[in-house]
Amino acid sequence: MSFQWIVDNAESLSIDRKRMVATTTARDGSVRVVSRGTQPKKFTVKLPDGILWTTIRTDIAAAEGLDRITTATISIPYAKFPWYYGNVAPVADDTYTVRCIEFPEWTIFSRNQVSWSGAFVFIEVL
Repeated sequence: MSFQWIVDNAESLSIDRKRMVATTTARDGSVRVVSRGTQPKKFTVKLPDGILWTTIRTDIAAAEGLDRITTATISIPYAKFPWYYGNVAPVADDTYTVRCIEFPEWTIFSRNQVSWSGAFVFIEVL
């Protein structure tokens, strides 16, 4: 089992592609910027509240079993996120090896529905 079900059921998907840099400012006001190498992508994925517990119970258990130390693959499906591909169908969906660095708490409400305390955050493993 992987984290793919989280992406497939996402309410929103945010991808941070900005490079990490270090900056220094000299006494004369000049600024120097240095890139810190290849920056992994950071995916923030929000699941909607209200998915049935009976539907995702085994998926939650499997994702919790992967914890924050195991890597898994996710793909960004064109059918769900065409904007990611510029609305041009790719030959194959982009696939990434990721690690979940933030796993939100879940709560069962209204007898059989799940709500989330926040978003899942995945970091690309380079």
